[in-house]
Amino acid sequence: MAAIKYPSTPASISLRHHQTNMEASRSANAGRRQSEETLADVQASLERIVRLYNYGKPLFPRRLLKDLHEQISKGYERVSIPDWDDQPHTYSLKVPENCTKESDTYVINYSSIQRLTYFNPQLPKLLLEPPCPISIGYTRSPSHPGITLKEIHDAFKQIRRGWQDSETCSNLEGSFVQPRFWSSTITRIVAFGLGTLGKAEFGNVSVRSYAQHAAMLTMATILKEKRISKGQDVQCFAQDPWYDEKDVDFLRGLGITVVNDPEGFLMIDEHTLVFSVCPNIPVRQIVADVQWPAAIVWNSPLPEGQMNEWKSRLGNGEVFWTGPMMTDPDSERVCEMLRDYDGARLVDHGDYFGDLTVYARRVRS
Repeated sequence: MAAIKYPSTPASISLRHHQTNMEASRSANAGRRQSEETLADVQASLERIVRLYNYGKPLFPRRLLKDLHEQISKGYERVSIPDWDDQPHTYSLKVPENCTKESDTYVINYSSIQRLTYFNPQLPKLLLEPPCPISIGYTRSPSHPGITLKEIHDAFKQIRRGWQDSETCSNLEGSFVQPRFWSSTITRIVAFGLGTLGKAEFGNVSVRSYAQHAAMLTMATILKEKRISKGQDVQCFAQDPWYDEKDVDFLRGLGITVVNDPEGFLMIDEHTLVFSVCPNIPVRQIVADVQWPAAIVWNSPLPEGQMNEWKSRLGNGEVFWTGPMMTDPDSERVCEMLRDYDGARLVDHGDYFGDLTVYARRVRS
């Protein structure tokens, strides 16, 4: 006769259920402890980065950019770049095989202080990695159809004429007034991110890019005419990773020399005007670290009220900026630099630039 199988008693069911709950609870507690430990490590890492930054450690030291430029100029296939802890990292300037479907060239990545201190709740351990203000990444060149040199020349001639007749051009010329520029001697303009002229999107060239290059020539002329250059011809240099051979040839004909990243930053000295309009790298934070120039024409800073909204305080009392998360953000260090300048907002009804400010460095006693 077969044995009768009795159902489990409530007590035995409760025991197994309790054991399962205990195991789940232990697992949850272990996961919670690990999560808490990770967050504590992230907090400590964040505090350290902010503390070093607030103490004045540069993100983009000139010597580092100079060393990187020399490695690239020598044709090295691999370059060494130290992280913020001065530990070297090696990068290939040749696109790795596993990236060739998405990329066809390398690019220098510059990480703003906001990016280095950004906390992603989904990936908190990113803040535990060594902070790398400068690194090498890979990207694909713009795929817009190219245009001929003659088409570039014709478009520039037409757009430059419209620029020269515009109220914005008159306002820019009027920005270089005495006594704001009385103490300055400006013999060089270095521009960043003005954009390629040799590509057409949807059959149209970028009026802004053409007008901004024309504005660079306008500033060179006015600096000489008003003797801010002390009668010298003003040299013009432009850096943009998307310039192609047609851009280089055409701009050379205008008297503008194209330089490769990071050479433009190394050309900045006390007699330089820096010109930058909505770049896709943190030009302002780089300039604040590398060299304070004689004059600046770039995007206006956020109003003070908005700046304060982006500031946060850590548990150790250190204040840092959590944003804005944009490509060329303000920072406390940029604001500190600009306190040494007199600025005048540029009225731009033609929308050639957006919101720009023209800065002249004050007389240093």
